[in-house]
Amino acid sequence: MQALATVALMASLMGAGSPGGDPVLAEARAHVEAARKAFVARKFSVALQEFQAAQRLKPAPVLWYNIGKCYEKLNTEVPSALRAYRTYLIEAPGTSDRKEVEKAIVRMEAKLRARGVQQLMVLAQPAGATASIPGKGSFPVPATWELRPGTYTVTVSATGYQTSSQPVTVTAKKSAKVEVALTPTGSPQAPPTPPTSVATSEANPPPPVESKPPPKAADQGTVTVAVRPSAPPAAGRPGSDAPLAPPRGQTELGSVLAQPRQPLPLTPPPPASGRLWTWVAGGVSVVGVGAGVGFGLNASSASSELLNGNLHTEAEATALYSRARSSALYANIGYGAAAAAGAAAVVLFLLEGQPSSASASAAPAAGGAPVVLSF
Repeated sequence: MQALATVALMASLMGAGSPGGDPVLAEARAHVEAARKAFVARKFSVALQEFQAAQRLKPAPVLWYNIGKCYEKLNTEVPSALRAYRTYLIEAPGTSDRKEVEKAIVRMEAKLRARGVQQLMVLAQPAGATASIPGKGSFPVPATWELRPGTYTVTVSATGYQTSSQPVTVTAKKSAKVEVALTPTGSPQAPPTPPTSVATSEANPPPPVESKPPPKAADQGTVTVAVRPSAPPAAGRPGSDAPLAPPRGQTELGSVLAQPRQPLPLTPPPPASGRLWTWVAGGVSVVGVGAGVGFGLNASSASSELLNGNLHTEAEATALYSRARSSALYANIGYGAAAAAGAAAVVLFLLEGQPSSASASAAPAAGGAPVVLSF
């Protein structure tokens, strides 16, 4: 029989080499041998537990086939059997018994089709990603659902990666599979395309450049700056119309401040004041709180489902435990990010409310007169 041949093959693979130096290998061999004996004795529940124990110690693709075979023999875990068979072909695509496994998959799909559902499997990179379907739950990848025919939105997310959402259609005929590769959030963008140069020829000469005439002589002049002297002028003769003489050692202000007229430079306007980064940090804090609440509810839901007293298969219990643990971790990360962003928002609120040094330096000095320009 194919099942017994596969079990014997697994026993020989695990027995290769000396297990004396590897206690984990020796323990895995013991579980495989116990599973083989239980399978021959038609104790499929015991064989399933032993194969799963060996898979946790020394993962091997062929173990998935044996696990699927035990599920199929139990005849009560069709979705788990289909998941195990499909995982076997994913991890060992070149196996020699591929046709036999594909026949087993067709048998399981027919049983699900009779129930009005079909299995959807979601694979993703990186390995720690989480897949979710609205109203159907969220599970670590590889994740599977048994769904009625229709179109569903599958969302895959992972910390440090961009979230991916896409519609997937499930039919009643056969199982479906979706593979998603997430993009890191910090991945560099493609460099901009350089402008394309246009070649010119004699048949298509470039347009002539219009030359501007030089400025007229009338445009040349002087700029006179009137400045209030900081020291009081020397006392002149009362009633005299003559200008006051400058202090000793100083020249006429007109000769010093008279200069050729130059065009006034165009300077960019001063930056607008505001609290842009305060709002950004506050928004990040709100998003972090929302993510923490969402993942916290998801973790609580998984824990309640795991501890509600109903019987679960080991695969279902493992999935619920992983879901609760990962959701709790993401909730803590969300709360931590919200706290950090909130503290940053408070600091930015205080810093951005202060006047900038450029604005302070632009204010006129106390006691000075404004500059007067005459043209």
